[in-house]
Amino acid sequence: MKYVVMSVFIILSSVSMAKSEFSQIVEYVQKTYADKFTDHPILVFDMDELETRYALKKAFGKEKEKEEQRAEILMKYVKEEIGVELTLREAMSYEVYTTALKSGAYALPTLKDGPDRRKIYKMCAVFPASPNSNKRLEMERMTGLKTPGAYERTTYTGLQKKLEFRELQLFSLYHELGHCMDRIYMPENYNTYEVDAHDVHLSESYAEVFALLMLEKEGLRGTAQTRALMRNLYTQKMGKWFIDNPSNGFGNPMYLKGGVIYNLAPVLLAANEFLDRNTDFVEESVEVLLLKAKEFVDGYALPSRSFHGIYRIMSEENEKVLNFYRKYSQTMPSFFQDAYKDILLFLDNSPYLLDQMIGFTIDDNSGPALLTLSKEEVCAIKKKDNIIELIQSKREELKDEKANYKDQLSLQKQLDSFFHEWAKCI
Repeated sequence: MKYVVMSVFIILSSVSMAKSEFSQIVEYVQKTYADKFTDHPILVFDMDELETRYALKKAFGKEKEKEEQRAEILMKYVKEEIGVELTLREAMSYEVYTTALKSGAYALPTLKDGPDRRKIYKMCAVFPASPNSNKRLEMERMTGLKTPGAYERTTYTGLQKKLEFRELQLFSLYHELGHCMDRIYMPENYNTYEVDAHDVHLSESYAEVFALLMLEKEGLRGTAQTRALMRNLYTQKMGKWFIDNPSNGFGNPMYLKGGVIYNLAPVLLAANEFLDRNTDFVEESVEVLLLKAKEFVDGYALPSRSFHGIYRIMSEENEKVLNFYRKYSQTMPSFFQDAYKDILLFLDNSPYLLDQMIGFTIDDNSGPALLTLSKEEVCAIKKKDNIIELIQSKREELKDEKANYKDQLSLQKQLDSFFHEWAKCI
């Protein structure tokens, strides 16, 4: 893995305790990229700042009045950061991503009426994945590795390729930023009466390639192949699990095709080949990178017939599906020949990529102990700067992915509820 030290790493070389490392990353991406996008306002949510505000106002809790209080705090935060005035209803739609869903990463626009009866963006929110994580925990989250029944004997230790936590964190952040900067696929999805799973695949392909280009631009080089192996692992394992457990989708039409939606290895590998031959390309502007991301989607994301054919090959008896596409590739080649070729390529290449990734080494979950937080330790702190210093130090300890696994999970859980617990003390 080759690293080039660039601006984001210079910023993080000396973390100011007035802001956590996570807050500094958010501030950098906001000022360097989000603020310079002129189509609509984009806000990367700094959850350390927002949760501090929740805590100081004692706004935690499941009661309706607490939800509304948090929404009002969120409204003020958004107005201060990007000058957008949200309604209480709009803020309430964001609030859940700062509480119940805050561990994941999301891009979510607020819409308003535009010309020709189309919806346009009032703003777009980027919710980064939780910073209370490490290399192992984030790899498990991204792949769904701990989903009961999905992975059989596949283990974290057995994974042949892994990305570092910083790479995973920034890949996720720039992926969601890519959604918010997307002028094509995601806006169209919000203006379609019924979004097709293939449309979501195109949108995800776009955001994924943009994230790769941004990591390269920021100096994190050579992540594409491992990321492709991760995405293929998800397609093979979680994709099959979605199909085998339809009731878990609660009727969501996208659920069953989740594995094919995130079949992003083809676009990542194509982009990687391009970057190997054009090492200076990432010095181009963000606008050029956005255009290049679309080129990779046009050239290497799955066409609609291929997408639905691969879903069939994953969910039905293989020979039956192959016979169908083989027959129609001969009688109606303009419609089915490319789809048939893509299915055959998937059947050959996806298992090949899977073999490069999985192993069956038993996890060693013992490891050195991590000291969890005590209530007294949290409640002894009264100033915001000191609370940031404490949470930063515990996040640094959590970065040891070789520590006792149960301790990792316990410390992560404590950090996720850190501001909530602190609010009870002040």
